[in-house]
Amino acid sequence: MPYTAGSGTINNVLVAEDDSVVARGLKHVFKQRGARVTVISNGYDAINFIQSEDFLDLAIVDITMPDLNGLEVIRRIREFGCETPVIIVSGKDTIGDRVRGLEAGADDYMGKPFNTHELVTRAKAVCRRVHHGGSPPRVIQVGDTRCDFESRVALKNGQPVHFTPMEWNVLYYMAARKGHAVSRPEFNVKVLKIPHDVKTRTTDRHAYALRCKLAKDSLNPRHILKVQGVGYRLADFDVIA
Repeated sequence: MPYTAGSGTINNVLVAEDDSVVARGLKHVFKQRGARVTVISNGYDAINFIQSEDFLDLAIVDITMPDLNGLEVIRRIREFGCETPVIIVSGKDTIGDRVRGLEAGADDYMGKPFNTHELVTRAKAVCRRVHHGGSPPRVIQVGDTRCDFESRVALKNGQPVHFTPMEWNVLYYMAARKGHAVSRPEFNVKVLKIPHDVKTRTTDRHAYALRCKLAKDSLNPRHILKVQGVGYRLADFDVIA
């Protein structure tokens, strides 16, 4: 059975490590605890894997990998809005190395050699911090509109409102972020499944459509708000279930 870490369950782990002995050891540690573990040995493949995964609970990343080092991997995934917990495991273990790793966006840093029991304990602690806040909502009330994500039924003042499948996905993603702003690159990668380096205004079109359908007055929106220079956030809504 997968093991829990606070409000989250660690059942999908990425190990980005080019040392096959270390990688096998890490895979064994987490598989023993019921997790699915993917081992990748270079930076670009690690980024592509993270982009493709909807529910990645933990990434363990080495710094020295071929083609793209671990620090750059972390910087890039943070740039497109990925919040997956990341622990660096590296032979580079000076204070400066740790500072650079944490500044790049890692949640924790362990030097090699490491104790596997300590690593698992740190992984649980990191996931508790990052995933704190419980499960995503199933039903929300946005102004006059009640949105049921399981049945994909929206009722505005008791009357059905039609959302496209992608509009449902965008709305759900914003609701799960509990009012925090979501960047366009994050929408592109996690919701629209578009590579982070592709420039598109598709997110804006979906956000505008949702704004019109949810608002009493689309010229004065209260719920789908544009965050200048970032993206969009869902505001003034209640979680029903």
